[in-house]
Amino acid sequence: MIDIDLGEIFCSFSKALDLSLYGISNHHKTVALISKAIADELNMPEEEQRLIFYSALVHDAGMAPEEELRDILPFEDINSFDHCQRGYEIFCHSKLTDKVAMIILHHHDRWKAVNASGLCESSIALASNIIYLADRVSVLTENSKGYILNLREDILNTISQKSGTVFNPAVVEAFQKTSKKESFWLDIQSEFLMEFVQSRRPRHYMRISVEELVDLVKCFSRIIDNKSHFTRNHSRRVALVVEFLAQKVGFSDSELSLIKIAGYLHDLGKISIPNSILDKPAKLTREEAAIVRRHTYYSYYLLKTITGFENVAAWGAHHHERLDGSGYPFHLTKDELPLGSRLMAVADIFTALTEDRPYRQGVNKQECLAILNKLVAAQAISEQGVNLVKEHYEELLALISDEGNSNSTR
Repeated sequence: MIDIDLGEIFCSFSKALDLSLYGISNHHKTVALISKAIADELNMPEEEQRLIFYSALVHDAGMAPEEELRDILPFEDINSFDHCQRGYEIFCHSKLTDKVAMIILHHHDRWKAVNASGLCESSIALASNIIYLADRVSVLTENSKGYILNLREDILNTISQKSGTVFNPAVVEAFQKTSKKESFWLDIQSEFLMEFVQSRRPRHYMRISVEELVDLVKCFSRIIDNKSHFTRNHSRRVALVVEFLAQKVGFSDSELSLIKIAGYLHDLGKISIPNSILDKPAKLTREEAAIVRRHTYYSYYLLKTITGFENVAAWGAHHHERLDGSGYPFHLTKDELPLGSRLMAVADIFTALTEDRPYRQGVNKQECLAILNKLVAAQAISEQGVNLVKEHYEELLALISDEGNSNSTR
């Protein structure tokens, strides 16, 4: 069993999501604070407030890259069901997030309308009503130019005019009451926004099984892999490969669980990379390559903030470090890289080589091993890890093929 603070995990992954929203990097945090203020005004039970806060922190997890500017920024959102459905599909597979999934599914349902979900008025969960209004208020503040206290009257009028049609009247009334305070508006555009989120988030310490934690982590890995169809299953494959390698070198059961989690989350910072770069078929420019190289830096610091994930952060985020110190972003050497990080690097390279990418097809066994051997000869990656890949090559291909990798039989 493992002790976790679920809110801490949601906060970390919310930061990752906001890295991907071009120009509106505080959207999830703002929506969470507005939702919390409305829920407080409505005196909602503690458990419901927790669910609202967690859902608000990740409500746009299903946003496809090409939809980010189109569907988040306009106030009059008409076609938002697709990203709600994708958000639901991300979180519905874990019992720790299945209720969050349902809230996200309906967080763009209008109060009195023919919604794609088929729901309207009181059949829509109050939590979804709250996040919808909070999301639209956030959009209004993001789209408006000027000092926030000079904008609040116009924003209040816009929301009030849609009470009973777009928004739940009870939620509008609660919003009107809580937003009378100047501090409400100053908070949502404050330089201390992240501090407010951390201080106001509900604490929820719980003891869960390793299997439950892995299921939770899988939810967030879907967000990473959904960035590009070329990496649709990459995180899952790396998790399986590195767990296999770690088992062969004698990791304990608890260490195996943590390194599997690290595999699922090793590319967390890749959420920050625009798809124009991820899916580019040509050689990257110097600037584009620099943007790619920062993703492991983000991964490390996002994971490091989660209590108990210290090894997960090191093992996962250091997968582009090299034993000779030529890797990135910290230029760690063999004496500074733990075995888990060394195995992760091998697992990531092996998995990437056998996958199709926009600039090349997945390589065959001979090509893959030649590249791995060359890296070992250059003292860049672990010889022990590569020897295990050589010894179990077909077994590893079968392992990742079972996860739906159509390229793994090369």
